[in-house]
Amino acid sequence: MEVKIEPLKGFTPQIGHLVSQMNYARKTTLESVSGLSTSELDFLPSYDGNSIGALLLHIAAVEKGFQIEIFEGRRPNEQEMLEWGSPYSLGVKGRKDINGNPLEFYIKKLEEVRNRTLVYCNIEVQTFATEKCRVLHLF
Repeated sequence: MEVKIEPLKGFTPQIGHLVSQMNYARKTTLESVSGLSTSELDFLPSYDGNSIGALLLHIAAVEKGFQIEIFEGRRPNEQEMLEWGSPYSLGVKGRKDINGNPLEFYIKKLEEVRNRTLVYCNIEVQTFATEKCRVLHLF
């Protein structure tokens, strides 16, 4: 399988490359877990390990944290910590809280978070373009 990471239309070249890489990573991740049952997603390889389901939710949580801290310029609020704290930190709490979900649950969370990231990336592109146009009008 040949994979080309290249800019995507609708984004600046740098953001387009980043989004292309993110899409590739997501595609290969989802291919790797395709068809897994809930018990396979919940399996712990060791007493202090993380399940595949927890790691999928962790991917979404890290991206959500990035949105909050980078795009919104703030710390997570109490509600966000309740929803995303366990998958972000994993560990004992993650092993206790993250189980019993079918693959579709994790895919939905990953898609929701990614769709919001793409909105933020588009806003950044539009803001950059607007600022660039303002500067050009000054001269």
